[in-house]
Amino acid sequence: MERKKTVIVGGGAAGLVAAVLLGRELHGDVLLLERLPRVGKKLLATGNGTCNITNIHAAKARYHGDSALAAAVLEKFSPADALRFYESIGVVCETRPDGKCYPLCEQAAAVLDCLRMAAAECGAEMRCEQTVKAIVPQKGGLQVKTDKGDIFAETVLVCTGGAAAPSLGGSTDGYALLTALGHRRTPLFPAIVQLRTDTALVRAMKGVRVDAAVTVTTEKAQRREVGEVLFTDYGLSGPPVLQVSRLAADWERQKRGACTATLDLFPTLSEKDVAALLEKRRAFATRTMEDFFTGLLQKRVGQTVVRACGLSLTQPIGSLRDADVKRLAATVKGWTFAVLGTQGFGGAQVTAGGIDTADFDRATLQSKKTPRLFAAGEMLNVDGDCGGFNLQFAASSAATAARGILMLLKGETV
Repeated sequence: MERKKTVIVGGGAAGLVAAVLLGRELHGDVLLLERLPRVGKKLLATGNGTCNITNIHAAKARYHGDSALAAAVLEKFSPADALRFYESIGVVCETRPDGKCYPLCEQAAAVLDCLRMAAAECGAEMRCEQTVKAIVPQKGGLQVKTDKGDIFAETVLVCTGGAAAPSLGGSTDGYALLTALGHRRTPLFPAIVQLRTDTALVRAMKGVRVDAAVTVTTEKAQRREVGEVLFTDYGLSGPPVLQVSRLAADWERQKRGACTATLDLFPTLSEKDVAALLEKRRAFATRTMEDFFTGLLQKRVGQTVVRACGLSLTQPIGSLRDADVKRLAATVKGWTFAVLGTQGFGGAQVTAGGIDTADFDRATLQSKKTPRLFAAGEMLNVDGDCGGFNLQFAASSAATAARGILMLLKGETV
């Protein structure tokens, strides 16, 4: 049987970072197994192909699930550490005013290439199209059973990713490797995902982008974000929608009460100021309501607001009553849509929920149930906000696990 110091199961961001860090110390005794034809497929899609590699504002408040675990691994491998690591493999990054960090080349493919080259340079072997079927505890290590033969490893790191984005390799298969060993899996639901809403009005605005605040409200919680909202034929998308979507996805999973998404099309103005602004529009008395918002809002959006208020596009602006102006102001400041659900794992960027982290040592990410077994990345019950936070957790958890593996192999204690 083939023998290795370490086998890494999963060739996503966490697995690749771990392969480099472990390879540098173990000099060729590291094997990474990936079931897809190539590693890093999901990484190629991050930041729409530009790779938002981390965020300097990564902290406990930007994570969900076991946010305390996120904080613990961030303390061991911070965004600054991540940037130094990426520079060490050839990826030079820039930090933007909002804290997001991107490679100067703005190419996710280049980040993946540098990770692959760095792993190869330090002797870490990568084998694709090899699926791990089970992990079996053995004396002094673990037997990794695959569709192409078994491997004995002194340590195993499982980082197979989550269920999100199945077109990019997302799957629930990896969870079974750990649940078979007694680990628990918390409920899974999509995060950083588009929202499906009542489409009676939004379809008329399909493809239009507006700067707005979006607030998702359930009977248990509420979250508000500001940014560019995109209207689609199924509902709402865009960065602020993705940020608040976790709340809607959790509601979708539980189906308790109602869920709404409310848009504020003038987030920098109060409703009183908006009412005063719209009152002035009555001076254009001979124009029709079709052009009431022309010069204030994107035309299709303005016309849809008029319709949402029960007004005719053909009626003259001069026919507006005081109550009509108040209703228009209230709508553009709080345009509420019933949320029907999300676009599911197929549209999601990340998985909320995962393997229960209570059964892992926070300092090393070694399993408390199966010695010499480690886990990292999205498969754990940790998910971050949109904006580089999930790639940072992948790197931080991989670095923590790699450090734990090296300490174990050297006989050191935390």
